[in-house]
Amino acid sequence: MAMMSRRSFLKGAAAAAALISVGGVTHAVKQGAFSTGSGPAYEPWQTWKNVKEGEKPLLRVVRASVLAANAHNTQPWLYRVEDRTIDVFADISRNIGTIDPWFREMYISLGCAVENAELAARAYGYRADITLYPGGLERIHVARIVLEEGPGEPSDLYRAIGDRHTNRAAYDSAKQVEASVLREMEKLANSLGDVRIVWFADETGRKEMGNLIVGATEAVANDAIQSADSHRWFRNDWSEIQRHKDGPTMDATGNSSFTRFIGKLFPVSEQTSNEYWLKATKNTYVATAPVFGTIAVKDQTDRVQLMQAGRLWQRMHLWAVAKGLAAQPLNQPHERRDRELQLGIEPAFGRELARLVNMPGYEGVFTFRLGYPTSPALPSPRRSAEEVVLGASKPTPKD
Repeated sequence: MAMMSRRSFLKGAAAAAALISVGGVTHAVKQGAFSTGSGPAYEPWQTWKNVKEGEKPLLRVVRASVLAANAHNTQPWLYRVEDRTIDVFADISRNIGTIDPWFREMYISLGCAVENAELAARAYGYRADITLYPGGLERIHVARIVLEEGPGEPSDLYRAIGDRHTNRAAYDSAKQVEASVLREMEKLANSLGDVRIVWFADETGRKEMGNLIVGATEAVANDAIQSADSHRWFRNDWSEIQRHKDGPTMDATGNSSFTRFIGKLFPVSEQTSNEYWLKATKNTYVATAPVFGTIAVKDQTDRVQLMQAGRLWQRMHLWAVAKGLAAQPLNQPHERRDRELQLGIEPAFGRELARLVNMPGYEGVFTFRLGYPTSPALPSPRRSAEEVVLGASKPTPKD
């Protein structure tokens, strides 16, 4: 939904004028048309460094952790906080269905949360010993972070936590991402074992990966079940955003303020959403991307490797934001690859993805675009740390 045609603009302007002329201002207020990034659903972005009297000291580590990147803003995490440990659990009720049938995106999201937690712990004067647990859905306890006293080391990545948002607007096509920047980003993987980055920075690579992303987007939109599983997370109604505090929203689409205003006034159907998504993918996400990248691991059925991939993505996105860059996941090829495996059909997208990654012994699990922004990214809703920490009202789940 990145660009509005003249006809759409005129229709939207006329609709807005008519709405206001018949007293629709009240409706606009209820829909949050005049509000951007405000209300309880957005408070975690402003309060993540806060310490409340009488609370467990490690809770502020969780406050940083919940601001991590995650698929479809599903926030698939739960935490148990003790005096010196933080346990992380997968909340499988937040799976995206056929968009993520093998939980690849969920485990990557959990890795992002672990990375934020470590960065915050080090900033707050702890040494973090992190254990990522292997297994499948029979073991939802995915990580343990044991903390000991250490020097306070607030890093540039830590400082960027509250500013990191996915930027879905157009990138500056005239400004290339320098090869030296890509080399520096590759170094972020050095401590993460068998995780690699593949770049698509030349014209041929960008074109081929861009075509794959557009084709996969169209395939997801044309798959009725995948499309429905994706759309059910979209939050258009203001009260819905504040109640659920999750999911994609109009404000995070990368559109202009006017387009977002119009979009908030009227319900967005699944078909309309898909049409805008495909158009934005083709004309904005792909067309203005100076470079694409894919994170690859040796075995994408190994959840520890997937969580390491998530740690790398979080690290890369924070680094990018700290350096004035913008980034956006574009995982449609992987979602179609997973769907092909689920259905047992011809692996057209899986085969093409493997050809493009072209790294023997490695499989691509996460694709993104990187560039210089033309407009700032806006925050997405977040549940607070208190809402995802297990306690008396939320008993610890059993593995």
